[in-house]
Amino acid sequence: MLFKLPGVFNRVFDGAVLILLFMNVFVELLLVYLLYRFIAGFLVPLYRTTRQMRQQFHDMNGRTTSGGTTPNTPNPGKSPQDQQDNAKTGTSKVGEYIDFEEVK
Repeated sequence: MLFKLPGVFNRVFDGAVLILLFMNVFVELLLVYLLYRFIAGFLVPLYRTTRQMRQQFHDMNGRTTSGGTTPNTPNPGKSPQDQQDNAKTGTSKVGEYIDFEEVK
């Protein structure tokens, strides 16, 4: 069913159609801007951080499995006596009494 509208009806609503067209363009531009901000401000840094952490994790696994030194193992260049001396100086006695004078 096709309606035939009078010419006056079209002239009355021409301004409203233009306003709706501009509002539609404005809303679309706003959505594109918000999408850009979301991608550039959240997804890209998240991707970079994830990639960097994976690379560091891979480097640490490669370093430990390839026979390299890890932070928890002693240095291979030191003699066993030096390593024992370092272990003795690093530990403190629990409950050791420290004498001090009160300063007023």
